[in-house]
Amino acid sequence: MRIIFHTGKGGVGKTTMSAATALKAARLGYKTLVISTDPAHSLSDSLGITLSGQPVEIVKNLWAQEVNVLDEIREHWGELQNYMSSLLITKGFDDIVADELAVAPGMEELSSLFQLNLHTKSGEFDLIVIDCAPTGESVRLLTLPDVVDWYVNKIFSITRTAVGFIRPIMKTSLLLPEDSVFESIERLLKQIAEVKEIVNNPEITSVRIILNPEKMVLKESQRAFTYFNLYGYNVDAVICNRILPPINDSYFANWNELQNKYISEIGDSFSPIPILKNRMLNTEAVGVELLEMIGNEIFGDHDPTDIMFKEQLQKIRKEGNDYFLSIYLPLVEQEKFSLKKKHDDFIIEVGNFRKNIVLPRTLTALEPSDAQFANGYLDIKFSEPDKLT
Repeated sequence: MRIIFHTGKGGVGKTTMSAATALKAARLGYKTLVISTDPAHSLSDSLGITLSGQPVEIVKNLWAQEVNVLDEIREHWGELQNYMSSLLITKGFDDIVADELAVAPGMEELSSLFQLNLHTKSGEFDLIVIDCAPTGESVRLLTLPDVVDWYVNKIFSITRTAVGFIRPIMKTSLLLPEDSVFESIERLLKQIAEVKEIVNNPEITSVRIILNPEKMVLKESQRAFTYFNLYGYNVDAVICNRILPPINDSYFANWNELQNKYISEIGDSFSPIPILKNRMLNTEAVGVELLEMIGNEIFGDHDPTDIMFKEQLQKIRKEGNDYFLSIYLPLVEQEKFSLKKKHDDFIIEVGNFRKNIVLPRTLTALEPSDAQFANGYLDIKFSEPDKLT
């Protein structure tokens, strides 16, 4: 079983890359499912076929699905949502408003992951490709099982005990949850734990960042990459999409120059992770024939289901009042280096090697105060500015 999440800034071609990857795998004989979790579904358009909330067979070995979030919420959160809605109505909210407010933060994203859990447990597919929502939502999607698991477990254990004492002895206007609500939460907790085990397993699950050679796209991709590393998710490849061919035309000369500049920066930012490339087509990437051509260009003779890289490139730890950022640089000779920081941009230069990263918020107010190589990592100490004087 193999699971690949595709993420990136809106409009970079995540859906096209997801469909092309899935089709390439299917042609190699893997039973493959591509799932869209983006509320603004475009997988149907890319494949040129109508999809539904259940897997639809496209060609031999390939199925596709667009998750119906409303159906998933009713299926997995119905009991809890009904209780929350009833509780809001007792506080004077209109029925429709109460129904809307009863959709708790994270319900939609987790509902999509429950579909992943269902298909993983079935063992029906060799590969599942997840076409995620834009980058920020993807980060939240992957980190939700950890966050919700912690909060619900803490609150649930306390609340159920309290209600068990209160319900028999108190008459109150507060609508206390019935046992069926707690049983529903217990089922949810079990599913969340199963989802957490899947997305946190680097032996089967990895993230691939889709980007275009543009400044704003690269910046957002760097930031997402930093957070995926901090949460321990394995980014095993970067796919650079919509690369212009050399054009002998003065109008496009500046575009070629800009793209070449950002392609170089992409290499600096994500090395040594494999960077796969796809040129811009002269038409819309719609239909199986074009998607197959794209898949062949991206992967060539390589197997798209391979885990192409397996190393956490950035790690953070805290010691006392200082933080340490470890950057994986296994191929860099240990010589003089320079560190440059401006707000959340951080540039490391070692000889002819240059690496650009975006710092997490924890480190943006701190300054690098010391650094040294150890076991293939450059270990950089960050301290509060007043401690450096």
